[in-house]
Amino acid sequence: MAAIYSGIHLKLKSTKTSWEDKLKLAQFAWISHQCFLPNKEQVINGRLSNSYTQKTLKNIGTVLSCCGGILSVPSLAIVYTAKFELLVDLLSQLSRLACWQLSSEDAVTSQLFEVLQMTFGQYLLVQRQQANPNRVFGQVSKHLFQPCLLLRHLLTNRTWTESDASRVRQHLSKEIRNNIEMLLKTAVFQAELLSSYREELLEEKESHNLKKGSLKNLLLPASTIQAALRDTDFYQPPIHMKVVANSVPLLFKHFLESYDKAENSLLCFHMFTRLFQCLRISCLQGQIWNNQLSPSEWGPELLALEQLLNSVFSSGTYNVAADKIRHNGVQFHFYRQLAELLVNHSQATIPAWFRCLKALLSLNHLILEPDLDDLVASAWIDAEVSESRTKKAQEAFVGSLFHTYAKLRQFQKLFEEILSVICRPALEELRLPVLPASIRTKLCECLLDLPPNQILDIVSLILEKCQTFVIPYVKDDSDAALKLQSMGTLLHSILCHMKTLDDSSPLPVLHRAQNVLEKMQKEVIQALFDLLKDCHMEEVGQELWTEKVSDTVLLLACTWVEVDILFGLNCSKYVSPLAKKAPSPDDSALDIWDFSDVLPGLDAQCWEKMNTLLSCFCSGSRYCTEWLVLQKMKKMLMHARNGAESSHQTLQSFGAFILRSGRSYMHREEGGAWDGNAGNITSFTYPAAHWHLVVSNLPVLVPYLSVSDAVHIAGILLKSLLVNQTQPIPEDDDDSLITVRKVSEDLLGSSLFPEMRVLHSSFLSQIVQRCVGVLYAAVQNAASHPLQQLCVEDTPWCDIHSSGYCMEPSSNPSACWTVLEKVAQNTLSLVKRKSYVILDEVCIQRILDILEIMSTLNLDGFFPLDHARCFLVLFSLIVNTRANYACNEDLLLKYLTACFHLLTCLQVSRNANASFKVLHASDVLEALLISTFEVCKTSASTLAAASWDKFLNGVKTFLERYLQVTLERRQSVKLNLEKFMSFLATCRPCSATDKSSGNWSPADDQLQLVAITAVCHSLTLHFQQQHEKWQSSGMLSVLLKRAVLQTGEAIQLSLTNNNKGHPLPLAFIPCITTLLKADSSCSRSGNLVADENGQEISTKPSKPQQQLFYSELYQRFYDQILRELGLAGDNVQFLCSALQFLTVFCSIPDLFRAQETSVAVFQSIGKLLAGPEITVQVIQDLEAPLSELMAQLLQNCTVDDFSVMLKLTLEGLDIQNIWKQNPEKVLAAVTLVKVLLGCPLSGEKSKAFWLSTPQIITALLMQTKEASQDPMLIPILIIPILETVAALLRQGEGILSNPHHVSLVFSILLTVPLDQKEYGSIFLGVHEVLFSILQCHPKVMLKAAPSFLNSFNRLVVSVMHEGRQKGDKGISDEFEIVLKCAQLVERMFTYIAAKTEEFTVLSAFIVAQYVTELQKVCSIPSDMI
Repeated sequence: MAAIYSGIHLKLKSTKTSWEDKLKLAQFAWISHQCFLPNKEQVINGRLSNSYTQKTLKNIGTVLSCCGGILSVPSLAIVYTAKFELLVDLLSQLSRLACWQLSSEDAVTSQLFEVLQMTFGQYLLVQRQQANPNRVFGQVSKHLFQPCLLLRHLLTNRTWTESDASRVRQHLSKEIRNNIEMLLKTAVFQAELLSSYREELLEEKESHNLKKGSLKNLLLPASTIQAALRDTDFYQPPIHMKVVANSVPLLFKHFLESYDKAENSLLCFHMFTRLFQCLRISCLQGQIWNNQLSPSEWGPELLALEQLLNSVFSSGTYNVAADKIRHNGVQFHFYRQLAELLVNHSQATIPAWFRCLKALLSLNHLILEPDLDDLVASAWIDAEVSESRTKKAQEAFVGSLFHTYAKLRQFQKLFEEILSVICRPALEELRLPVLPASIRTKLCECLLDLPPNQILDIVSLILEKCQTFVIPYVKDDSDAALKLQSMGTLLHSILCHMKTLDDSSPLPVLHRAQNVLEKMQKEVIQALFDLLKDCHMEEVGQELWTEKVSDTVLLLACTWVEVDILFGLNCSKYVSPLAKKAPSPDDSALDIWDFSDVLPGLDAQCWEKMNTLLSCFCSGSRYCTEWLVLQKMKKMLMHARNGAESSHQTLQSFGAFILRSGRSYMHREEGGAWDGNAGNITSFTYPAAHWHLVVSNLPVLVPYLSVSDAVHIAGILLKSLLVNQTQPIPEDDDDSLITVRKVSEDLLGSSLFPEMRVLHSSFLSQIVQRCVGVLYAAVQNAASHPLQQLCVEDTPWCDIHSSGYCMEPSSNPSACWTVLEKVAQNTLSLVKRKSYVILDEVCIQRILDILEIMSTLNLDGFFPLDHARCFLVLFSLIVNTRANYACNEDLLLKYLTACFHLLTCLQVSRNANASFKVLHASDVLEALLISTFEVCKTSASTLAAASWDKFLNGVKTFLERYLQVTLERRQSVKLNLEKFMSFLATCRPCSATDKSSGNWSPADDQLQLVAITAVCHSLTLHFQQQHEKWQSSGMLSVLLKRAVLQTGEAIQLSLTNNNKGHPLPLAFIPCITTLLKADSSCSRSGNLVADENGQEISTKPSKPQQQLFYSELYQRFYDQILRELGLAGDNVQFLCSALQFLTVFCSIPDLFRAQETSVAVFQSIGKLLAGPEITVQVIQDLEAPLSELMAQLLQNCTVDDFSVMLKLTLEGLDIQNIWKQNPEKVLAAVTLVKVLLGCPLSGEKSKAFWLSTPQIITALLMQTKEASQDPMLIPILIIPILETVAALLRQGEGILSNPHHVSLVFSILLTVPLDQKEYGSIFLGVHEVLFSILQCHPKVMLKAAPSFLNSFNRLVVSVMHEGRQKGDKGISDEFEIVLKCAQLVERMFTYIAAKTEEFTVLSAFIVAQYVTELQKVCSIPSDMI
């Protein structure tokens, strides 16, 4: 034995022995009973340590396998569990090894982390059994503290890739992090260590009675933690600071959870200071180290500080009064120093800096108040913030500042500091905008809560500052002008967003408001007007101060006018200064450009001077003059006399002025987003502001616009839409910002747009003109194209009175229709001559952009002339254009599909008959089919592409709708349809086997089939509608029979031409479904024939029902569908069409063999749903046709067949399927249960189903328990199971009599994990199940109250925590989902509270649970929740 031992020992120590041999020897020594090797477990730890040192995992696999095998067997695991130090050493080595692997660039494997997770589990069990807390603390702080913190940091911040093991990425990483946190909390912050923390942290304050030298015997846990965090030997320098910043908040959180009680508040504070001292920013004092930390280094530090402060706030550790009375304000002084540090070292580019300030503000506003002026400057006025996350943080902080001082009624004090900062010399030549959109929004929210007197105090303060510090020095001083602009912007926002005065306002407040407005007009606005009137344009026209002063004075003028109007409208006691001075608005002697009736002092001379200045600037001044003119228009309209010609001319002049003011700037390509604040308009944002002003006031402007003005607006509208189609929308595009594109899109989708007929017709003319422009680029003689005649200005598409009002009908409608008829005939002649415009890809794409804009129009709002024009444009684009040979086929098909889609939309509008006035239906159909058959010649390679299927579907939809309108009109129906069907018969493709036919193509085949099927469908639908009213037409019967025969021949020909072994084309299945419906209708029609005139015969069929024409075809197709159903994969379009055919097939007794067909179809559906490519999304898409088919099957099947179906479904719910890794079969069974619940059941079938529900619920519970253990199965199975259970409970109301069966559902709810990526879907599923119990089974809920409360409390807790997490991350989409979940919880709260006495007994407990959880998560003010 000794020899064996010596030999192995020597070989293990030898450097000549390879790693593979060493591992084999070590494994043999471990498992062999013939070899005695002392301290075998230490050998493994040594091997792990050596492996970590040599940085290789290739040689450690066997050691890890051996270690894992030991820990997984209880009888062997005792080797470690019996020796605490040895287990600590093993965990330390494994943690270090995991840290090295995570730090390397290699992919992460699962073996190491599985062993590590197993070791953590064993260690936590052993640690709880330790009797000596000091020993546990010592072992952990010495061996595990640093490796665990590093491992947690690496797991948290690693960027996982697909090459990393999925089990580690999705499961083990989270479990190991949780275990690390549990280890730290239970070892470092044990309840038994509280006295040690108290003696160490409070020894200077409360332990004066300790004997000298007694501290030497203390454990000193806080100092130990500090030393470990500051130790630079363990961590590499680049990562040390990040690990500390990541760990400090966690340690303080665990400290609070362990020791946070009212009597320990000072202890918690001192622990906070100790942990804060571990951060590098704690060393910053005054201006020392300034700029020595880069933003990348500041970020983690500030994030850690933010989390520390939030923990202080949420735990209530800082009590202002108690700190001041009992501890002489020690905490307050510390937080003051912290505030000074943050203010002196401004980091306005980092979101956490703003959040730290916000946390300090939440603790006590006095902490920041001594530095309020510097704080306002660094965090707001002088802060240059561009990144979206930082903007949100800044907005939240400044908003909290506003709300805090508003609640304290000290808003004036805050504004004194704001104005003092504005009055400082600018840091740069140009100041930043004082009120960005987000901050302005927060300010306006607070203004609504302030009493009028306080707002008037602030206004008076701003006016005083302007008079004293700005206006006397503003001439020739750009900095003073910028200060004036900032104050003007503030004044504008405050006055325009304050709560308006009304009849309930006290008289002193009313008089003061009048005096303030009068002072503002006389001492500020008039003073600035006088200053500008005295200036010589040739001297100051290009100077910055002149531009800023003019911007400000006109902004204040607009503000004054708006406030004066609002006060006058809402307060009958208010006396406007205009009432004393202004002449009557309808005074004919008044110069139209004299605005004294709008603003005192703004006479014609002053207006002329301001307009002269506008020639030099393009900024807020121009916008404000337009706004003032618009106000004068509105005032004139309120006082105008009916029929006054002079008033109309004046209004026309004003409207022309507004459009002319911005005309030259709207044709520029550049333009920025505007925040809606008139004080923030620049030359870059002016186009958006001007366009917004024009479009939002179009109902006022349009009646006074000339034709050229309407054309100008329509041109800008179309141009802005087309230009922005080619420009991608920025990812950080703020929905609250106003752009030219957004304004144009809103106008296009507005219901008012079609009502402004002049503008609407002009816009359509612009579209036609743009299409003609594309054709000009394609050919030289495009001027003779028929489309050119649809946009000529000489044609009165919409007349206008000389006064400017539009006339409803055209004064000469016959002339317009004559033009349209001429265009239609010219278009058809071009088709006959085969004269086409050849387009390249660029031209086609340009037309596609135009068509996309047309698709957003409200086509139902077209008047008949415009409807006919639009129809002819689209018709011409299809039949008179062709793509060149180099054009992409998919693009061409997309272009034609868009045209057909718009034609279809026109057919469902109210003026669908308009196109029939200029074109015969048969001519339209023939021309379109000729054009599309030409396309087929070049589309052979795209038959399998999605674009071809969309094109065929577009053609089919249009033909069906157009034929339906043709039939409903009842004018020349027989002539048009017979002519069209004859045309289809003449262009029928020949058989592919006919070698004499060289022009045959599958595309021709499919298109011809789609066309004749559309005829068949329309006739069938119309025939059924007439047959239901007993108004069957003999003519319709003849046409329907002819269509059936023609469609059947086309289908059989297609089957012959289809290559054997190839799947049927997608368009083929709906065709045969349509044929089957038509054949069935035709067989029921009897032997009706048309009379000589083809009139309707109101009589029932007297002869027996005829047999189907193509029974054998349908049977063969049914067999083929069943064969191909399981091979379709996730092709939703094919599957929907196949299910629809099966539904129709099973509804016809002549074809349906109940005993054979029902179960066969059901089995095929089961196989389909269990396919590997069938996902939850595919099932959702198939839900409607699947339900229809299942309802038809259940209607026809026998009770025995239904029992077989139930048996097959229950077999799919067998738990063995999930054990055999076959979740698809389970998903199929769950889906079938849900579908069966949606079908009408009665009699024995209903009884059989509900007798099986206990077995179904039990099976679903077992499936849920198994699926919840695998994160991959949660979205696949859990969500469908919840939906099915909810449906089962709703349908089972009054049927599920056994409360135990309903109670089982609670077990499902308590098993489902809520902390998943698919939170919204899982939450909705759980909520629906819970609400179904509440609504449909209230008695069961009361009997199982604890289970209900547990389930409901899980929902409440989860939505509160998710809301906090998503709110902190600032991800709006995810936060919206959580908000919807919170609204559902609110609905359930409301439902419970509104119920009877039994429910209200439970509501008290529910509210208590809610308040308790609210205290845990609400570490932020209410404005962020």
